[in-house]
Amino acid sequence: MGEKGYSNRTISTYSGLTRLFFKYLKDSDISDLKDVDKDILRRYQSHLYSNTDLGLAGQESRLVSIKSFFKYLEKTNQILYDPSYSIELPRIKDTLPRSILSEPEIKKLLNSPGIDTPIGLRDRAILEVFYSTGIRNTELRNLTLYDIDFDTGRIFIRLGKGGKDRVVPIGDIALNYVREYIDRLRPCLVKANDINILFVSLRGKKLTDDIIPWIVQKYARIAGISKTIGAHTIRHSFATHILRHGAPIRYIQEMLGHRSLDTTQRYTRVEITDLKKVHKKTHPREIGA
Repeated sequence: MGEKGYSNRTISTYSGLTRLFFKYLKDSDISDLKDVDKDILRRYQSHLYSNTDLGLAGQESRLVSIKSFFKYLEKTNQILYDPSYSIELPRIKDTLPRSILSEPEIKKLLNSPGIDTPIGLRDRAILEVFYSTGIRNTELRNLTLYDIDFDTGRIFIRLGKGGKDRVVPIGDIALNYVREYIDRLRPCLVKANDINILFVSLRGKKLTDDIIPWIVQKYARIAGISKTIGAHTIRHSFATHILRHGAPIRYIQEMLGHRSLDTTQRYTRVEITDLKKVHKKTHPREIGA
């Protein structure tokens, strides 16, 4: 899976889910993968549906891991045919993004870090980059000093989700905080010249994947935001806000790095307040009421 551009985290998750399938086979007294046919896989799918507390998304993840595994076995000639070919994945409801922050809430969040402290300056720069670009947690942590073009106001995302590169715009306010962080703080944290990661820990190391959600939640509490949010909340809020202010959906898709426009179009249904305004302005029974 690594050669296809999947992240280490995705590979680890799929491996764990595949091991759960192996356990099911062992419990069913099936020791040879060559004995697995579509009937056995249908029974496994029924097992996931009826004998576990998994939701549809959890069931889908386990089945996708199995389909990927058997596809690999067939491709490498370890089995004659792929028995998972006929498995139909459960239909997942098209859910809307949760916990979108309003523009005033985003402003409170961004203003929460005290930039007179080293950690506050770094965290303010991180939050500003998040909201200005809408990039993912992993993409932000992988940014290097050479990925930001201050002259053109662009960030180069290397090996984003699906292993694809892309270029996204970044605003002047965010750039100013990044520049201040680089000039004032980063040289104090990074002692080795061979470390080019942009945002680092207080020990000068690359940030772990759990530190960014922790930073977001920390300053949400300081800002008095009661919603349950994480790093992805800022990405969702970014997309919702620029859509509301007139950004074409196709451009938002490009900035977010979505493979399908269908994924991006979820944001067109988020703002019920905007729908209410249109309804009141255009409905015959509301006009002039």
